[in-house]
Amino acid sequence: MIKSILASVLLATAAVQASPALTERGFENANNDDPYTLPNADRNARARAAAIDVKRQGWQYSEFPMGVAYYPTGTLANKTIAKDQETWLPPILEKSAAATKESVIALAAINSKGGFNKLEDYVNLYDGQWPEAFPEGPIPGILTNFTDDRTFSMMRLSAAPYRVKRVKPSDTLLFPVDDAAAITGLSLKQLQTQGRLFLQDFSEMKELDPTDKFGAGCQGYFYIHPKSGDFLPLAVRPLVKGRENSALVYTPKDSANDWMLAKMLLNQNDGWHTTWAHITQSHSAAEIPYLAAIRTLSDSHPVLVMLNRIEKTPWNIRPLLQNGVVAGAAPDSGPAYYAWTSLSGRAWANQVYASGETANFQSNYYRTFLENQGLINSPVGPKLKSFPFYDDVSVIVESIREFMTTFVNSYYASDSAVAKDSELQAWQRETVVAKVFDFPKSITSRRTLIDILTHQAYLGGVVHGVTSTNGAIGDTTSLPFAPAGFRQPIPTKKGVKDLMAFMPTPEGAVWQVVTYSAANRFSWKDTNETITYMFEDQAMLSKMTSQTRVAAQKFKSDMNAFSTEVRARKFDKDGLNRGMPFMWNVMDPNWAPYWSVV
Repeated sequence: MIKSILASVLLATAAVQASPALTERGFENANNDDPYTLPNADRNARARAAAIDVKRQGWQYSEFPMGVAYYPTGTLANKTIAKDQETWLPPILEKSAAATKESVIALAAINSKGGFNKLEDYVNLYDGQWPEAFPEGPIPGILTNFTDDRTFSMMRLSAAPYRVKRVKPSDTLLFPVDDAAAITGLSLKQLQTQGRLFLQDFSEMKELDPTDKFGAGCQGYFYIHPKSGDFLPLAVRPLVKGRENSALVYTPKDSANDWMLAKMLLNQNDGWHTTWAHITQSHSAAEIPYLAAIRTLSDSHPVLVMLNRIEKTPWNIRPLLQNGVVAGAAPDSGPAYYAWTSLSGRAWANQVYASGETANFQSNYYRTFLENQGLINSPVGPKLKSFPFYDDVSVIVESIREFMTTFVNSYYASDSAVAKDSELQAWQRETVVAKVFDFPKSITSRRTLIDILTHQAYLGGVVHGVTSTNGAIGDTTSLPFAPAGFRQPIPTKKGVKDLMAFMPTPEGAVWQVVTYSAANRFSWKDTNETITYMFEDQAMLSKMTSQTRVAAQKFKSDMNAFSTEVRARKFDKDGLNRGMPFMWNVMDPNWAPYWSVV
């Protein structure tokens, strides 16, 4: 059983090992110590232009089934991808080997304790298990406080904010909640009018092709309490295809079993979103502007050098995931514990990207996105009392912006200098050819360039960290809180007597840890692969401006200080940290990788 479960995790290695011969990424500057330069300062402009032409021939666009965005092909692209795999492959093999070994031991330990008879038994899935693959288990508090409604609601303001939005007074309400006033003190319409109502809508998931497990496309309401100011859950409506008109609405007034099942169904949607949307939300969204830059910027250009650093080995992941999709669709792929097929996952991820939800560049700048969702600076309604995602991410992204500001200003004395950079202008034009959605229509100011580079770093270091690597396995896909699939059909009436009949078996639970531990990088904690070391490349910095070197040191110092702050956090006398019954530490910059690992 476990061997077949692990087959899809290990499948990637075959494609990796079949790659072309190796070469260097930056072939123009591989063997010289010349400082990086802008086009108008290059002593040999003709040779520089000729080298870019060579790159354009060697880095071309090709269609790709996973992630929508163009994928590179060509002699130089293939060689660079193969070279990158020297860095990328060893951790994958190491994680796979650890998961293979530890999954057998974990399953035996669970069964020796009588399996799973109640939700609390899922602690045995993690306790003392996975010493290499997932040694610390879910983030503190998740296993002990999963029944607390604040765990459910505050997960949306930390680990899973990407589908949360404030309902505008002019919006059409998606479903009624008859006992809203009994729960909140205000009617649903009053909550909406006062800007206190929030929504998560995953209803499109009901259209996905099912496996022999079960799920629903859920809609959920949350609200800011009119007295306490707490962010709390109000209602969940699971939608099943063909049964939309009879969909049940669950609230905290329902039985404990019914309400818990409803919360887990919405958690299942967030777990699916984390799994599949992250492919386009971090990988595709960052890869395609980068590919356009490779085709237009000299390898001597400091902006491309910076992008090379941020976009570490980016081209391996979508082929890996595509192989996983194919393996998951094969007749002998082993047990399926997702509620929906891998082919549906790919189609859904591609749809999310093509819609612009994850592909749009400027509208996904983190402040812009959060403002558009009504989560910060909302013109209606009260401010969120606690917003851990924004608290942590803003520290990191604004530090990145500070570094990028110094970096850009040290090369461009004015906005006109940016406008006169012929390669930057070519990059902007190339993004149209590359079909980069919502990219700036011009790069004629330092601010615009700073925004672009900050966002590229945010996609790999922050978005990916929240939705993969440190995140996901520790929060949005942890058990028992967020099963990938349920063993029983979604109920047609309330009154669930036995939640365990819906829950994953020990084999299914082990599969879930194995699947998501492939992205976890616990062994990289306190190493130079973390956000703190995002710009700590002495070979790169030695050929950049002195101001950039100073800024890199300041960034490193600021991230070390923030890491110390994160690790010093405690639960207060009420068992809460920033309003949460769990300790969200995913963005510890001395733990979260600075690049989109897997």
